[in-house]
Amino acid sequence: MPRLRMSWAVKIVRMENFAAIALAESLKAATGDIIIRRVIQHQPAGFIFQTRSNRLPALKILMDARHPAIYSSEAKLPVETPPSDFLMTLRKHLTSAEIAAFNKPLSERVVEIVFKTAVPSRELETMTLVLELIPNAPNMILLDAERRVLASFFPLSPQHQTGQFDAYAPPPAGEGKIDLERFLNEEVDLSEYAAQASPAQWLISHVAGIGPVFAAEVVHRERRNHRPVVEEIRDILRQAMAPRAAWLYTRLPLGHILDNNDLESLGRAVISPIELHSMERSASSRQFPSMVEAARFYFDELENRAALERAKLPALRGMRVVAKRLADREKKIEREQRRYDDAEAVQRNAQTLVSGGMNPDQRYDRVTVTDYFGDEPQPVTIELDQALTLRENIDKMFRLAEKAARGKPVAARQLEEVRQRRAGVAEQLRRLQAIKDWDTWLAVSTRLGKGSQPNQRRAMPEGSGSRRRFRSAIIDGCQVFVGRSSRENDEITFEIAGPNDFWLHVADYTGSHVVVRNPEGRQNLDEGILVKAAQVAAYYSQARNSSKVEVRYTRRKNVVKPRKAKPGMVRLMEFKSIEVEPKNWMD
Repeated sequence: MPRLRMSWAVKIVRMENFAAIALAESLKAATGDIIIRRVIQHQPAGFIFQTRSNRLPALKILMDARHPAIYSSEAKLPVETPPSDFLMTLRKHLTSAEIAAFNKPLSERVVEIVFKTAVPSRELETMTLVLELIPNAPNMILLDAERRVLASFFPLSPQHQTGQFDAYAPPPAGEGKIDLERFLNEEVDLSEYAAQASPAQWLISHVAGIGPVFAAEVVHRERRNHRPVVEEIRDILRQAMAPRAAWLYTRLPLGHILDNNDLESLGRAVISPIELHSMERSASSRQFPSMVEAARFYFDELENRAALERAKLPALRGMRVVAKRLADREKKIEREQRRYDDAEAVQRNAQTLVSGGMNPDQRYDRVTVTDYFGDEPQPVTIELDQALTLRENIDKMFRLAEKAARGKPVAARQLEEVRQRRAGVAEQLRRLQAIKDWDTWLAVSTRLGKGSQPNQRRAMPEGSGSRRRFRSAIIDGCQVFVGRSSRENDEITFEIAGPNDFWLHVADYTGSHVVVRNPEGRQNLDEGILVKAAQVAAYYSQARNSSKVEVRYTRRKNVVKPRKAKPGMVRLMEFKSIEVEPKNWMD
């Protein structure tokens, strides 16, 4: 039996309609007697409805065009978002309101939440929040008791065929398609299905609310189980309406995607309330106890990482601009160097003309003379400026040669400096791209300054032509940095150290941060350098006079900066320990 596989090259909706059905049913079971305590706008296109219930503490709504969603989560981004007019409208009408109903039509990517408000007005006693979770065209629309439009997050599209204060009409979807409700309540004729060369595409075109992922699964199950396609659709739909677990499918292993911050692969993940047999050979999967937990994990992870990348973008763009300017400067200096190299040949031509025995006051366009400066004498033809006499041409050549002699060492010095600065910017760019948590980014961004360009010289190691800034030394072939103060500790940890560098600090005492550079990406430090670096960390601490000191060590990527923490204060996600005798290896 041929196996139908889904191609990861096609555009995939992260949560198709069947998954949205399962999530809506899961939330519906938990929204009874829920009262809204507060509405906050945690990002420009995201809202959190905080409740007074421990069963469902919060509902998060994302109106991002790429992944609109509603799910249960309290997670907020550590950045402030200015409130919108729509937020003020939601707070005015829905604060202290009770969720009376939670509905989702099976064939539409629309969720309707009905609220019983605390407003003593008949028209506003019952209000409905319509969530149009349509990719590329999401919207939130607030309706009164007569289902008239009071406000919308985005302007209503022409497809709505309605305006503010008019009766709400959902955008038309699936015209001429078979509604999913019919599969539950009546027999459906899909006789045309068997004759299709591309049955999955036929299902997408003729059945409302079915996307490419679940269409491929229906076809796969129909071929494997030899059951009518109608029964397979009905079976999957019933499983989606009563989900018992959830699966997250990714092209690569999920741990690999998260470790490498691969947002593109994460964005192509598929959430499913059923096990997708059609993807078991082409995708990696992780199972969750429920759709609520799967949606919370996936959308919070995606939102957090995407927002962090957007926050880093101005700094990254500034660094790339600086890197391009330095690259252009390097090319310009290299061109000057080539001209200086050509000037050596010009000086040789001038010396040849002096010994040529021609009339120095005569004007020539070119002359042929014998070159005695090579291994053997040979005739050479030299182009001249006919507007100048031979004497003036020779003087001009010698002046060019003298200028080249003065400029060549200057150009070499400038070229070395520019290349060092380029290397410093490239290293900073690499470290900035490697930041994966908000604590580290907020610590770094405060030093970059709002709208400022990164300082290319500050992160350059000693001996690179910049002024000495950090205490450092080469120990057993490894470069080791030691902070002199709390602020320097932050700088060497979050600006100098790369994610794979090794970080050490004495346990239970204040002291210097110690960083051992690891450009080769080794998994572990050699025992010799580990002991010596630990001894340095113990020596530059308040435990210097102790006989034995515990020192903690880990990769730099496991060191994070808590929000609003004092300089030098960090938190370790994981670490190992070693006991050493304090000793100074930095001299």
